[in-house]
Amino acid sequence: MSSTDHAVTNLAHALRADPTTFARVKSVIWMGGALDHPGNTSPTAEFNCFADPYAAQSLLDAVQTGAFHMYLAPLDITTPHQIPFDDLIHPSYPDNPDPSLTPLKHLTSAMLGRVRGLQASFGLPDAMEMHDPVAVWYAIAHASLPADQSAQGWVVKPRQFKVERIGELTRGMCVVDRRGGGEGNGGSRTEDKDLADNHIPTAGAEGVAKKDRDGSEIKHAKNEAKIITHTPGSEALRKLLLKRVFGTEV
Repeated sequence: MSSTDHAVTNLAHALRADPTTFARVKSVIWMGGALDHPGNTSPTAEFNCFADPYAAQSLLDAVQTGAFHMYLAPLDITTPHQIPFDDLIHPSYPDNPDPSLTPLKHLTSAMLGRVRGLQASFGLPDAMEMHDPVAVWYAIAHASLPADQSAQGWVVKPRQFKVERIGELTRGMCVVDRRGGGEGNGGSRTEDKDLADNHIPTAGAEGVAKKDRDGSEIKHAKNEAKIITHTPGSEALRKLLLKRVFGTEV
């Protein structure tokens, strides 16, 4: 099941309304969040997490209980995947549209012209960021594979985080524990053992022992959201999308 935009709200409602039926869901693939990347709706939050942080956190809570697998395509991985607007918008637009264009090319050329202008006003590259397509691409590439197997060129990394729901400035932020003993850091930031044991565990592959910087084993939660960290590449997505959508070989 692939989830983008406000579908995360619908998924949370479905899970709450009928968890027995929802248990038939094998996995959820969701474009959302920003872990180590700035937000795009606020300085700290990606749009989907910002729009309904309660739904996002409820799904993460369900993943923690082992209800289903979640594969997340955050801004960290989707933002670098871009397709030049010249590939998507016909050069005849908007002044003199070519009547021989296919209806689909007419539609995308007319629709994306405004998006291109907005991108330029923000000082961004002249390319369309492929946020949702990366999540759909992952879903297609893994449709027939076991949940614990990645297709060639794809890498996922289990991580733990919480979605801020009521923060005045941080609504929708994906909060990762970056303190000593947490993600990406060795050691503990306190000598008090009771306090040190209260940190959020560093994420790691289920059932696989991972070593901290000092060589000691890090204990991991059994069920975590899997973050897409590598794909076959932006150019691979460009070639695939243009061929599948427009029949164009590049």
